[in-house]
Amino acid sequence: MNCIRFIKPLLLLLLLVSTLHVAAQERTITGTIKDQKTGELIVGATVRVKNNTIATTTNPDGKFTLKVPSAEAVVMISHLGYTFYETKVSNLPAVIMLSPSERGVGEVVVVGYGSKKKGDLLGAIANIKGSEVEDLPVANLGSALINRVPGVNVSYSSGKPGSTTNINIRNAMTFPGSTASTTQPLYVIDGIIVNPTTYNQSPNPDFFENLDASQIEDITFLKDASAAIYGAAGAKGVVLITTKKGKIGKPRITYNGYLGQSTEAVKTKTMTPYQHGKMLNDGWEANNSAYSNRFSDADLEKLKAMPDRSWYDEFWKPGNVMRHTLNVSGGSDRVTFFAGGSYYDEGGNYGDIKVKKYSVRGTIDAKIIDGLTANISFSSDFNQEYRGTAKGANAETDDQTIRALYLTPKWVPVTVQGIPVPFNGPNPPGNWSLLGLLNSGNYTRNKSQGLSTNASLEYKPNFIKGLSARVQFGLLNRNNMDKQYYPTYQVGNVWKTGYSNNGLLYSDSIIATSPWVTITNNDQLSEGSTISSSYQLIGTLNYMRSFGQHDIGVLVAVDQSEAEARNIFLTKTKQLVMGVDEFWAFSDDPTTVATLQSVIRNPQATQFAKRSFISRVNYTFANKYLVEFIGRMDASSNFAPDKRWGFFPTVGLGWRVSEEDFFKDNVTFIDNLKLRAMMGVVGEDRVSNKTYVNRFTQTTGMLFGNAFTNGLDPSIYPNPEATWEKARTINVGFDLSMLRSKLNITADFYHRYTYDAFNQLDVSVVPMSSGLITAVQNYGRAIAYGAEFGIGYRDNINRDWGFSADVNFAVTNSMILQQYYSPAALGLFGEDGIENPIGKNPKIYNSNNFGYIATGILRSQDEIEAILAKNPNYTIGGQKPQVGFMNYEDVNHDGKIDDNDVTIMYDRTAPIVGFGITLGVTYKQFKLQTNLNLSIGGKAFYDSEAKKAPTTTQNAPSFWNDHWTPENPNAKYPRADAPLIKENSTFWAVNGTQCRINNAVLSYSLPKDLVNRWKIPDLRVMVTGTNLWNIVNPYKYKDPYTSNFASYPTLRTISVGIGASL
Repeated sequence: MNCIRFIKPLLLLLLLVSTLHVAAQERTITGTIKDQKTGELIVGATVRVKNNTIATTTNPDGKFTLKVPSAEAVVMISHLGYTFYETKVSNLPAVIMLSPSERGVGEVVVVGYGSKKKGDLLGAIANIKGSEVEDLPVANLGSALINRVPGVNVSYSSGKPGSTTNINIRNAMTFPGSTASTTQPLYVIDGIIVNPTTYNQSPNPDFFENLDASQIEDITFLKDASAAIYGAAGAKGVVLITTKKGKIGKPRITYNGYLGQSTEAVKTKTMTPYQHGKMLNDGWEANNSAYSNRFSDADLEKLKAMPDRSWYDEFWKPGNVMRHTLNVSGGSDRVTFFAGGSYYDEGGNYGDIKVKKYSVRGTIDAKIIDGLTANISFSSDFNQEYRGTAKGANAETDDQTIRALYLTPKWVPVTVQGIPVPFNGPNPPGNWSLLGLLNSGNYTRNKSQGLSTNASLEYKPNFIKGLSARVQFGLLNRNNMDKQYYPTYQVGNVWKTGYSNNGLLYSDSIIATSPWVTITNNDQLSEGSTISSSYQLIGTLNYMRSFGQHDIGVLVAVDQSEAEARNIFLTKTKQLVMGVDEFWAFSDDPTTVATLQSVIRNPQATQFAKRSFISRVNYTFANKYLVEFIGRMDASSNFAPDKRWGFFPTVGLGWRVSEEDFFKDNVTFIDNLKLRAMMGVVGEDRVSNKTYVNRFTQTTGMLFGNAFTNGLDPSIYPNPEATWEKARTINVGFDLSMLRSKLNITADFYHRYTYDAFNQLDVSVVPMSSGLITAVQNYGRAIAYGAEFGIGYRDNINRDWGFSADVNFAVTNSMILQQYYSPAALGLFGEDGIENPIGKNPKIYNSNNFGYIATGILRSQDEIEAILAKNPNYTIGGQKPQVGFMNYEDVNHDGKIDDNDVTIMYDRTAPIVGFGITLGVTYKQFKLQTNLNLSIGGKAFYDSEAKKAPTTTQNAPSFWNDHWTPENPNAKYPRADAPLIKENSTFWAVNGTQCRINNAVLSYSLPKDLVNRWKIPDLRVMVTGTNLWNIVNPYKYKDPYTSNFASYPTLRTISVGIGASL
């Protein structure tokens, strides 16, 4: 009993001591949390004790109070869009600065007429930084964006220097005959539309293409109904570019430059002179042609002794490329500035192809008085492309010239006795000589000069918190000048030889009696220009406030723009003063030209105007529930007065699940999970100018009495009922950040229904005597749908190593539901045939997939006898079967192979899925980044040029050397004269899986401590390569990214560069 009385006081004493100890350890901490970049208070940041349930959030003043168990406890601070902050209580400062995460939800993204935090976005919006692409040695901005963004397809028409790229967002399409309609997205630079409608051509993307990546802050892609903020022309998506601005601090000068060389990524191997001649002989022998047509054994020995060099080999050379940029930025808290200039120079790989680009850009931001800021910026670019190539060669691809270089037989010399030799080969260009043409001074020259000015004033009154008023004015001017000079030139007249004088081989002698051949080349000079200008005036009122748990944003705006353009093109023929590329050197005699139109080509002058009223309302409750409404009314002068106005609404909903208490308390490895949906209507007005007005062209064909008289011909039938093309888009998706924002996943699922699309009846439905082009009508309908995914991972493994990976992929499709068509264009089967695209899956019903089912080469007479025993009248393409022919499936069982056996060959030709992959590794001062693309499945088809066996005037890929002959009965390819062999068939299909390393950049930066100690500029050296390696190539004979083996090849460029700043 006494013992118990003694223990009780002792226990009470121990309990009191322990309580006092705990009380001594517990403490209350306070602090303020701000944005390290802007200094703004961060509301709603989570402050948590590590390995504990104790937590709180910052109040509207960015402050927090929290009881912690001890000074040794670790405090974790997090907020959407910011990197995690973690420290011991004893080291906690009074003001904690959180750094915005590089790609987190707090990143500010331009969304049209303003900006939003990435975490508040509800639509399918993608964003990349200019720094991600500025090191790539490309001639235009579009080329740097290949495989970077899910749902954004970037393609280029040719590998030729100066060729342009095409950006297509989510399978945007146009309908046949819809004059001047476009799949281009809308390009907006610093708030100003830079590719407005001009005249009857696609909008000009030069202001976008000529931007230098070193002057770009970021690029944003609006892919769904979020583009409704740009209502007009938003149906094909919107690309928003934000250029760099000045930063507070002493002036900082930055230089970047590189030098490189480019050559073909893949060179097609063509047949040697001997292989070419031997295959021709095989064909003549199989058809029992006269011996006078054939190469003799002596001729074949000559061919065997010839070097394996084509005209392509003689003229092809590595092209040099270089780029230099110089930027300067700085300023005070009152005025900041940025100025930059760039120079790009690229030489072609044959002839005199040259591309030069210059650009300058400058901007000034100033605080005029308290709350009033001003910005003014300007830019100018000058581009010149020069090429000495065949007349009529496509300016974009130059396919006619490169095709002739590839296909001219290798036994044709470039010169004899130093004199250029002509060859009348693949048409076009017909009878010609590239060397003679270059020596003549022949050229095509294109010049383009653009000037833009952008100015704005913004006022934020102190007496109304959250309100801002802004007015912006943009002015664009562009002048495109084209000149072509095609003088007559002379080449050598060479003796030809060959068995029985078949005239295919060339001697070493010029015909003395007539040594020269004159190639007229049309004896022509043409020169023209297109001048366009536009302005855009925008006024906006923006109100953004937070009231407790309520965040409100309201935007109203008025946008007005006008554009005008005019062009003229003058042509003269019959040169009087040879070698002079001026009009005075040509005849003024009107009898030397057929009509007035051939002298002055269709001069045009057009005007266009648009007026818009815009509204956007955003509401967020408790940082969890988000609502957005966009409404835009547009009036376009392209339509009749009573059809001009269109209304384009959009509504979006979002739920930030990760902010719910039940989620935060139980799922700690997920930092952000947001579900979102958006639905709306966007519009398109980029079509023929003033569709409701009669058009006329000048003519000399009006007969009065016995004389023709100048007059006007109607040209385009008007349609006063034409109005806006529209697209209704539904998009649902989610954004997920995990593992302290190391892993980010975005997914979007969309459906776009296009209706009232611009469409025209085929001209064949109008009598030719009328001379009319059919009217634009709102008739087309189509759907596009798919899923897009983006996955990004970034982590610093330790102090020295870092790793990043970005993967995007998409599964998409589209279908035409309604369009006008010409029955003649549908092929043999007419309206009900397989070639009618309406209502059919284009991954199945496409021109590549219409063909014959090949059953194999007929390798023996026994096979033929077996076929004829069943059907004595059996024919293949109208011919009796022969050994070495390719045989096909008789689809309609009529006992012969003809057009009626053309069918759908495969269930699917498009890839199952395509990936864009960007990988990065850093080690101390070293950084390696590479971009790949991978497409899996589908079918790839040999191009039409490759399917042609060699002829006396045309070479072919070397795979044709393995063709059927009696001596080579197990050959892979049939006889050259096999019927239907040039047509589509399963024989020419291969697995479509392909993978390529698009580009890689390896750089080294001097350590910061070394730079500071030695007081030298920040220095970075880099090695860059583009189109480096086809890891998986479905074609064994050509690059998979060229349309055919004889087109200008995709170029591989290797460059060495340096970057410095001080």
